[in-house]
Amino acid sequence: MKILHTADWHLGKQLHKYSLEEEQSLFLNWLVALIKEREIDVLLVSGDVFDTANPSNQALTQYYGFLKQLVGTGCHVVVTGGNHDSPGVLNAPRELLRFLDIKVIGNAQDPIEEELVHLVLPKGEMVIAAVPYLRDADLRKSVVGEGYDDRLLALREGIRGHYEQLAQLCAERYPAKCAIAMGHLYVNGASVSESERDIHVIGGEAAFSAEYFPAGFDYIALGHIHKPQRIANSDVIRYSGSPIPLSFSERDDRKYVLELTLKDNKIQTIEPISVPIFRELRCFTGNLEEVEAALNAYEVTTLLPPYVEIHVTEPYADPQKEVYFGYLIREFEAAPFKIIKPRLSFTNRTQGADELYLTGTSIQDLSPNEVFQKRLTAENLDEETQQLLAEAFEELWREVAEQN
Repeated sequence: MKILHTADWHLGKQLHKYSLEEEQSLFLNWLVALIKEREIDVLLVSGDVFDTANPSNQALTQYYGFLKQLVGTGCHVVVTGGNHDSPGVLNAPRELLRFLDIKVIGNAQDPIEEELVHLVLPKGEMVIAAVPYLRDADLRKSVVGEGYDDRLLALREGIRGHYEQLAQLCAERYPAKCAIAMGHLYVNGASVSESERDIHVIGGEAAFSAEYFPAGFDYIALGHIHKPQRIANSDVIRYSGSPIPLSFSERDDRKYVLELTLKDNKIQTIEPISVPIFRELRCFTGNLEEVEAALNAYEVTTLLPPYVEIHVTEPYADPQKEVYFGYLIREFEAAPFKIIKPRLSFTNRTQGADELYLTGTSIQDLSPNEVFQKRLTAENLDEETQQLLAEAFEELWREVAEQN
């Protein structure tokens, strides 16, 4: 039996207001061809199918078009919700999709055994604990007077208990069968990219360690982190990573889907399969002359026009440099790539709002946590007050994110 593990598609994602729809469509078409070519029996999608809770019609069309192409291939699909996904959007068609061998778990289920997917296929039998992103409200009840640290501890223990219950159910109902758990969370030690800096800060998930996963699972298919990686030096606790780069900090990451081979109720092999690079993300840094030379020398080798970030650094503020920077951007408007993130900065200039304007940095380039930290720093508050405000912000941001 062959199982394919992927996650974090983020359909509908925009990078600095530029669409990623074309490369996402190319990936989905490639994935369908791969499933057919390698005769994949089960596809696991570990959360963040969409980039927002209210995906566009184009993103929904991509998703359902992909699922339609799998009908008749013999491949069973298990999709779990991520923190970016709306449980309502994912769950809405799930009763219909169930008849097409597609199981969708958009949010935590009650009773919890509804998260178990038992598959009996011609090539073998297995059980999947299809755990979606676990929200605070799914795991605990608010307690009057409860402190911030107490809430984080309760959240961590709630996640741990959720997996332990499912592991026990797997052992009782399907003894000696291969058991795979899915998950969408941050596990301690995972390497994050720029687009995920807040993941281990917001939500309390940083406290969750790989050792908390029960021993009863043969493989844990994780989503949430975009960089493919093993966790805790374990071959069987893995993030598949996102299939395409979603920020410039991911530009050098190789992207994969993971193929598992199951035989005699055991995982025999785990093979990373490289996803083709449909659109390159590039970053050029240096002074004006160096960046201009690099852009002139850049040779495009991908199917889609690359998206380019340029960061020009000059020693002193100079109006002529600013004018030439604007000219530089216009000079390459007809190039076979698109400059979507231009920045100009001066090393010997006091940081201020006017510099943010000159460098091309906008509030859209900053995460909510970065905006908050800049505002907090500007207030010159004592350390204790800063800590209290930071904790309050983290809790409020988590609640808002989960409601959306």
